[in-house]
Amino acid sequence: MYLIPFFMVEPELAERETRSIMILERQNGIPPGNYGLLEFYCPDPACDCRRVMLNVAEERHPTRFLAVISYGFDRDDPEAGPFLDPLNEQSRYAPALLKLVSEVVLSDRRYLARLERHYHIVKKAAANRKHPAYQELHEAIGSAPEALLESLRAIDSGDDLRSLSAPPVGRNEPCPCGSGRKYKQCCGRR
Repeated sequence: MYLIPFFMVEPELAERETRSIMILERQNGIPPGNYGLLEFYCPDPACDCRRVMLNVAEERHPTRFLAVISYGFDRDDPEAGPFLDPLNEQSRYAPALLKLVSEVVLSDRRYLARLERHYHIVKKAAANRKHPAYQELHEAIGSAPEALLESLRAIDSGDDLRSLSAPPVGRNEPCPCGSGRKYKQCCGRR
């Protein structure tokens, strides 16, 4: 199973509510630019991981993630984060982006409430056969990365999208949703 982008579930809402950070001059080594925080969630309605993966991308290259940040909504969880997800490639800017996102964005209670609301929207969509994204969500739950990549090609057909998917996860490896449990005891229990 792979995490899916929020814009796959609610494209119009994602367009309105995607957070970005504009950097006007180099800051902690991060070059100037407009950096979007693309939200990815676990689409399995039976999983209660209560996490979001924030994929940081610069506006000119929206499919090249510079940092993948795991954040859990249950703040007393030892794996709540935020932290750079070890299962995803990180750029040289990732540590500085983690610090910036933590200080500027993840300190905003309204934004955190929005992320948690988006998490619940994804879970409800995955459980509702009438939701327009239902079929895609269920394909993502049991699909190989190629199927998810194909559905994402609409973002930027000119770029290589292989970096969007997580590598295959072994049964005894930590779950990519960031719950801290083994994959077979979490999202892989299907």
